[in-house]
Amino acid sequence: MNRAVLHKQDDHIAAILDGMITLLNAGRLIPGERIPSERRLAEMLGVSRSNVRLALQRMEFYGILRTYPQSGSVLADYSPSVLRNQIREMREAGSFDFRSLVSVRVLLEKEAIRRCATLRTEEDLLRLERALADFQANMETPLRDEKDLAFHLTIAKASHNPVIASLLLTITPEVLKYYRHYSACAMPAQQIYLEHKKMLDCIRAQDADAAGQCIEQHFQAITRLAEKVLADVPRIGI
Repeated sequence: MNRAVLHKQDDHIAAILDGMITLLNAGRLIPGERIPSERRLAEMLGVSRSNVRLALQRMEFYGILRTYPQSGSVLADYSPSVLRNQIREMREAGSFDFRSLVSVRVLLEKEAIRRCATLRTEEDLLRLERALADFQANMETPLRDEKDLAFHLTIAKASHNPVIASLLLTITPEVLKYYRHYSACAMPAQQIYLEHKKMLDCIRAQDADAAGQCIEQHFQAITRLAEKVLADVPRIGI
């Protein structure tokens, strides 16, 4: 997906958010009540269901609505004015600069691995060993990025801080899309494997300082690239 397409998609989602405000103003969306289905909203707003789905995911991330399996989505039980303000704030926060995205990921990853090294259990080590072996088995296949992400998320879960794990689970897949856009994932697979193995060795030794240094080294190339990229990038899934 190229940059122009990403921006166009973000424009569509911004239009959907504007449409949600209009429906709130008209009393067609009621706080605390179920909202129309994705298909019905797409018809009401004249947009695609896929973009409606992304907009609703973004609204759920910000706590504006909650989706229940097989029951649909329900607006938060705030006043209409509070909901309108929240949606406007989402709309205005329409882009990030690439440097900030990278910086936040590195901060979260560093805190996660330091906590993991300190708090890991034997069960955590077994899960990390399996994740590393899974990456090694797939590192020369199209599943490489997926297995790379899985290893990092296993570290985050082993940090025993569910907020860190949730934030990384939320932002990292989107960050990876931007990495690919900037051709930033060119590190040889074998190098990634060796760096992952070194992280695991530090975690096994419960050396939090060394583990944090491993993460900084692991993200050195992308951090240098981020310093050179001065453009904003559109938000996709959050």
